[in-house]
Amino acid sequence: MISYRTKQLLRNLFITLLVLILLAVVFFACWLLWLNRYVIYTPDGAKLDFNLNVEFSPGLAPSAPGPAPSVNIHFNETDQDQQFPKELTRFSGYTVTAQELKEDFDTVYNQLMALPEGSTIALQVKDLKGFFYYSSTLGRQSNDVSITKVEDLIAELKAKGHYLIARFPAFQDYYYFLDDEAGRVPYGLALDGGNGSLWLDRSFGCYWFNPASDGTVSYLIQIVMELRQKGFQEVLLEDFRFPKTSMIKFDPDDQPEALAKAAAAIVKSCGSDSFAISFGRKDTSLTMPEGRCRLFITDAVAADIALLAQQVTLPTPDAQLGFLTELHDTRFDEYCVLRPLSAAQE
Repeated sequence: MISYRTKQLLRNLFITLLVLILLAVVFFACWLLWLNRYVIYTPDGAKLDFNLNVEFSPGLAPSAPGPAPSVNIHFNETDQDQQFPKELTRFSGYTVTAQELKEDFDTVYNQLMALPEGSTIALQVKDLKGFFYYSSTLGRQSNDVSITKVEDLIAELKAKGHYLIARFPAFQDYYYFLDDEAGRVPYGLALDGGNGSLWLDRSFGCYWFNPASDGTVSYLIQIVMELRQKGFQEVLLEDFRFPKTSMIKFDPDDQPEALAKAAAAIVKSCGSDSFAISFGRKDTSLTMPEGRCRLFITDAVAADIALLAQQVTLPTPDAQLGFLTELHDTRFDEYCVLRPLSAAQE
């Protein structure tokens, strides 16, 4: 039998060991929290940077975008060649996604060539990762599709008299921030708390631009002007909104004003009598600027169209309100509507 003294000794040793284990767990957890301040994320994964500035940032206060810096783009008299009316008119057109261009470019090409002259066509020219699908000087070009083929396609569609719309995510990007992390972090949405690092939207696999940043507005203006030079008559800035999250350091009450000011700056800098700016959202809460612009609603139910039309304050709702939909309900056709290219074959 084990003596009483031995039992007490074993009991004390067990308690001491348990306390040491608990202390080790607490120390390890604290060490991980401390170490997390020095973790940065790259396309190859996470890495540690002990030279990273860990001072807490006061955050980014929304402010009106100042005058965008001049963009060195030379126009080739594109505006003077347009045959489209200066006043915005209602249309029914088709969309082509970047995924469709990557998966079966030849089929997409043949379907587009079969469209009647003067059709409205919206091409996705940039994706969530930040890859451009045309020859751009502003970022990475996609390796999943021939840029030369896309450029030739744009030229052919323009020659056939089609109305061309370029569509791309307004505030979502990934590689833009990684390519110049030090210089571009101020353009993004910072985490609420922590060391001011960018918030990564894991559901989309991208970072979000800060609409209140002058750098963000300037970058969007440069993209729009570049597309205008390519021969597009309109751009559609999709997902023109803040992300729905409580993890960013930006007061939700200030977000509508920041979006309205960004939209106004883009229209003022890029709009013209023959070039329109459109903004894509799932609701009508965006305060639309004055000028040649439209509001496109995504995922709308046909039964809600009349209500949505009542909610907007646009001079010509039938020409300035649009819908991106896969539905064939004719109620959409009372306004501008864009449907998948496959709808043209049905």
